[in-house]
Amino acid sequence: MLIKSFAIQLYSIRDETESMGFPVVLQKLSDIGYSGVEFAGYGGLGEMEMRFLLQKTGLKPTGAHIGLERLETAFDEEIAYHKALGTKFIVVPAAPFDNAEEVKQTAARLNTLAKKVKNAGFRFAFHNHAIEFERDGSQYRIEDMMELAPEVDLQLDLFWASRKDCDCAAFIQKHAPRVTSLHIKQMDDKGGGVDLGDGVLDFQKLIQTGLDNGIDTFIHEQEEFSGDPFESLTNGVKHIMSLRKE
Repeated sequence: MLIKSFAIQLYSIRDETESMGFPVVLQKLSDIGYSGVEFAGYGGLGEMEMRFLLQKTGLKPTGAHIGLERLETAFDEEIAYHKALGTKFIVVPAAPFDNAEEVKQTAARLNTLAKKVKNAGFRFAFHNHAIEFERDGSQYRIEDMMELAPEVDLQLDLFWASRKDCDCAAFIQKHAPRVTSLHIKQMDDKGGGVDLGDGVLDFQKLIQTGLDNGIDTFIHEQEEFSGDPFESLTNGVKHIMSLRKE
């Protein structure tokens, strides 16, 4: 087995948490075999309610996606919530990256936040989409940001980076140890999202590269499903947890 634990980004099943509620969904995720969750909202639950649910289901609070402006304007509130849960990572899921000037401005904002988050006792990272793997010069914009913001680590979304023809294994090796977690999201041969076992990304290689470079946090994210989401998630967990070291 390559990994012993596998988390899920709750944005993947936002419709289900809204219609079924967090208690039902978290129990289903635990039963499927996930070891942890990464938040993208809290369903209106306070930190003590959420802490109870996590303890009841055995799920670990791997991390949380918190918008850049939200983290800047409600820092103390968000930090208090996640201190109560024992969350590991605070992650900014998106930021302005449309041109070199925006990259410079974003880097300054992220670097300031990173220092505050680290001082509060958490790990801090930025999560990429495709635009960060555009180029304004010889390297990716995400690399420009990392040079300008030395306090900021990266949660590498393998799907979006691969959509821009990034060699993710080489990228991880080049930027270790600042790539601190991986979003495991599968892509078909046309660049669309599919179930974990059905696409072209070689997760065995990518996860092993991550492990070899000190990464210990792997998180499933899936933005669309062709059928029952929980069936897809069940199959996805089985696929990832069945991978073996070559």
